[in-house]
Amino acid sequence: MWHALRARRGRVTAADFIPPRPALASGYPSLGRALHASVRDILSLFPESGFDRRLIPFRTLARRVLVVNEPELIRQVFIGGHAQYGAKSQHFQQALVPVIGDSMFLNSGAVWATRREVMARMLHPSRTGQFHPLFTRGAEELAESWSGEVDVAPGFAAATALAVMRALFGPDEPPEAAARLARAFATYESSVLAVDFAHVIGLPRAISGWQRRAAHRAASEVRAICAERIAAAGDTPGGLFAELRAACAADGAPLLDATQLVNEVATLLLAGSETSANALTWAFYLVARHPPTLARLRQEHAQVLGGRTPEAEDLPALPFTRAVIQEAMRLFPPVPYLSRQAAEPGQVAHAAVGRGDTVMAITWLLHRKGELWDAPHAFRPERFLPDAPRKPPRFGYLPFSLGPRVCAGAAFAMAEMTVFLATLLQRLDVSVDPGFVPVPGARLTLRPQNGMRLKFTRRG
Repeated sequence: MWHALRARRGRVTAADFIPPRPALASGYPSLGRALHASVRDILSLFPESGFDRRLIPFRTLARRVLVVNEPELIRQVFIGGHAQYGAKSQHFQQALVPVIGDSMFLNSGAVWATRREVMARMLHPSRTGQFHPLFTRGAEELAESWSGEVDVAPGFAAATALAVMRALFGPDEPPEAAARLARAFATYESSVLAVDFAHVIGLPRAISGWQRRAAHRAASEVRAICAERIAAAGDTPGGLFAELRAACAADGAPLLDATQLVNEVATLLLAGSETSANALTWAFYLVARHPPTLARLRQEHAQVLGGRTPEAEDLPALPFTRAVIQEAMRLFPPVPYLSRQAAEPGQVAHAAVGRGDTVMAITWLLHRKGELWDAPHAFRPERFLPDAPRKPPRFGYLPFSLGPRVCAGAAFAMAEMTVFLATLLQRLDVSVDPGFVPVPGARLTLRPQNGMRLKFTRRG
């Protein structure tokens, strides 16, 4: 079922590594098979031709889903059409409401704009340096704890969640709380129904959104941990949470009540850790499988860092380290799809869009589209270097979304991932069993379905 495929466009050399990916469908599935498959993994819905299609329409019993897979159409929908397509799709909302409620991530309109302004101030790129000690501490703690064969997926999830927790509440946040949060969300993602079947068949919104009992238990655990950390913070000044709690509406009233504070904290903790954790998980696998990349990383780290933990000022001098992370997010986008719901009837290219229809960008397809990328299935970090002859296509590379909803924490995440990759590789040698084949699965995020077991030995 699983196999490494040769890149279909661009010249593939003997030095290229083509990571494994799912065996693709022979054609587009029937409605029943599509619904069944999408519960488990949306990647299995698309045949090989899906990478090259410009528009991919799906018709359900009562709804239409339109996948846009071209940079210009993505620009039209997600930037030019923000007023029309500003709301997350109902499928996505129903999948995340049990965990993050009415948070900024799911909201739209004036409520979203007000909260987005607060988050943008809190996570502005100019403030990334103040979080740097949290990144280095987390990376050093992880390096000390890893030896032998390790499933890095939960380790990165806990470590990146802890970094966000410490940014929110202060440097004394306990690692155990972050590990519990990571486990609870992993359980939630494996249990949640990502497809709202009631919505698909046209039932009223009031009776849609059913989820399994296991998903509700895991969601309750996530929210309980967030409430626990808020209570433990009390009125202690400092940390981003103090700014969030102090935010006021235009009339001077508190912007967020107690429930909304839990919602936004849950969003920050999950959105702030999931992208970094998933990208680092795949990056370490790719590095372990491709010795030339590992050798070039070692050279860059030796020249710039000489064995020491990177300082904030060092990060611009680590372009290849950054490029490895960017290429990992191209091949295995942490957020495998972006989905929006049409507020009114409209049209995308030649396709009519009805009110309530869903318009999506599948980053898994877009990031491997042959017209946009040379050897699209090959692992080539150098394509993201500043002197690369062909630049990543604008609106064709979306690891942090785009437009007004671009991730406010993108600079935080990139700095964090760069520090983790540089610190861990200076402390540890990494390898992978040749028989181990990770299985990417796309639900809410793109995770290895059976974990990511790598081998570590301490460097002398």
